[in-house]
Amino acid sequence: MKVYTLLGSDLDDLIIKGINHILEYGISLKTRVDNAQQAYNVNYVLLNSRKRLHLLRAPLSIRYFTRELIAYFNGKLDINHGLLKASSYWKNVADEEGKITSNYGYYVFYEKNDNRTQYEWIVQSLIEDPATRRAVININQTYHKEFATKDFPCSLSMVFFIKENELHCVVFSRSTDVFYGLPYDIGFFSFVNELIYADLKQREPKKFKDLKLGQTSIHCVCTQIYEMTRKKALATLNKENKRYQDLQMPIIKDARGVLKDIYNETFTTDVMQWVYDHSE
Repeated sequence: MKVYTLLGSDLDDLIIKGINHILEYGISLKTRVDNAQQAYNVNYVLLNSRKRLHLLRAPLSIRYFTRELIAYFNGKLDINHGLLKASSYWKNVADEEGKITSNYGYYVFYEKNDNRTQYEWIVQSLIEDPATRRAVININQTYHKEFATKDFPCSLSMVFFIKENELHCVVFSRSTDVFYGLPYDIGFFSFVNELIYADLKQREPKKFKDLKLGQTSIHCVCTQIYEMTRKKALATLNKENKRYQDLQMPIIKDARGVLKDIYNETFTTDVMQWVYDHSE
């Protein structure tokens, strides 16, 4: 089976290429969620990890993205204290106790092994060996395998590596909705990539003085347009949004300060202030 690689100079460019690719190569099928047109083996590559905003649907897309970021930062699997504040959609997939599994921030910032978060595992692994191939964050895990669950994490893992003095992040996904999933998944994963990049330079300025922020990509086994969002997805192809075309998140300058903001639910750094401001 052929592997397709789509390159985007910014997130909107990548989304448009993804929609067009699915329209050309996707097959029609009925899924558990809805009828869909689905393509296979697609790499979505965001060439500039800072160009992570979905501006064609702003300001709604920015408001949802920042609310989802805040939910990821607090890492709560209880929707009432997390993702429900981003969208009422999460009611549909929560269990009877109001729990979900797809708060990716939980796996990055909170889940621990040997008293160390997966985020810290990445940073420490890269500091000890910049050529490491072990800098992996696991998301979808064995304890998720219950047939009754409605919320089975789509993203499987994140891998970080340094090549030619650039820090790259590759995410492996079983399934990615190009309209509702891709814009916000790659937005979060590229944020984590930049945070780790800034953290490495802050902790080890000499060792990583020449390090640059690289690409963020998602390798999808399946990527689709659902029938329920097809009209909106097609409308995106002809959209322009000049009002928001220059909007960007602030550069992460103080990674340690951002991490303190994440764990304290505060917004003392520029980028976290921006996130909270745009969530209103």
